Amino acid sequence: MTNLTKVSLVKCTNYSKEDIRNAINKTFSFFGGIENIIKKGSKVLLKPNFLRESSPRKCIITHPVVIETVAEMVLEAGATPIIGDSPGFGSVRKIARRVGLDKVAEKLGIDIIELDKPRKVSINCGGKDFSLTVSGKALDVDAIINLPKLKAHVQVLFTAGVKNLYGCVSGKHKAWRHFQAKNDLEWYTDMLIANYQLVTPVFTIVDSVMAMEKTGPSGGLPKNVSVLVGGIDVIAVDRVVTELLSVSPEDVPILRAAKRLGVGEQDLSKIEVAGEEMSSVRVHDFIFPELSPIGFDFIRVIKSLIRHLWFKTVGKAEPQI
Repeated sequence: MTNLTKVSLVKCTNYSKEDIRNAINKTFSFFGGIENIIKKGSKVLLKPNFLRESSPRKCIITHPVVIETVAEMVLEAGATPIIGDSPGFGSVRKIARRVGLDKVAEKLGIDIIELDKPRKVSINCGGKDFSLTVSGKALDVDAIINLPKLKAHVQVLFTAGVKNLYGCVSGKHKAWRHFQAKNDLEWYTDMLIANYQLVTPVFTIVDSVMAMEKTGPSGGLPKNVSVLVGGIDVIAVDRVVTELLSVSPEDVPILRAAKRLGVGEQDLSKIEVAGEEMSSVRVHDFIFPELSPIGFDFIRVIKSLIRHLWFKTVGKAEPQI
């Protein structure tokens, strides 16, 4: 039986197709192979970080080679992959076209979708009741493989497994939740944990071959971390990421919320780390941002909506470099 709190660390220094394929195959092998994670005939949502249209070199989005490789492996396992997200700015199709995933999807015969069709769902998480609006498309698949990009984040310190699943919230409902938060970081991070419980993935692979430091989720500096982090329990994955980045879990708002709500495993004595020794991959000089307030005022929500629609229709991202 697969250890649900196992987390893998697999060394990978670049985004060549061969090296990524080997690293992802090794990641799944620690959990009995991808066939032990997804079922034949199932519909599997691949949930990358597609914040906005960008060159992969900026480290704003999950690298397309990671997404392509997982899609191929899902197909080989006899399941149907779908690539989907609800970007903070712009459209999934424009982002996919920018990085060539549209051609990959056409070649593989798979769909790229916008996580729209919002659906209101109630959930009790850690004794707290939440009424959350999540994409019906994310709720209706058979399984989700979570493919976050490791990045600094000015409101929650860093974004990895848990925060990436916030992209299952349709469109500007995300900005509205920032408005609802009224700078209550505890409420916001509790909500992120409840959101994770609604769309719990069957597996997570954190793209941290190249990460983003200093600020984020965009506008930061590329940082060579050279590892893929994999696992089933997303809280355990994010906990191991704190070790990777040499930061205390007490300084990570999302992990404080998970502990408060009793969700997931954070006790390192109960997490089996497979693959690389932590001492050989740990990053000691990752630059974290100063945290900013979590709340958006009404004007910021409106500006965010306008920017999102502009990127989705006529806007262009920065030049490819």
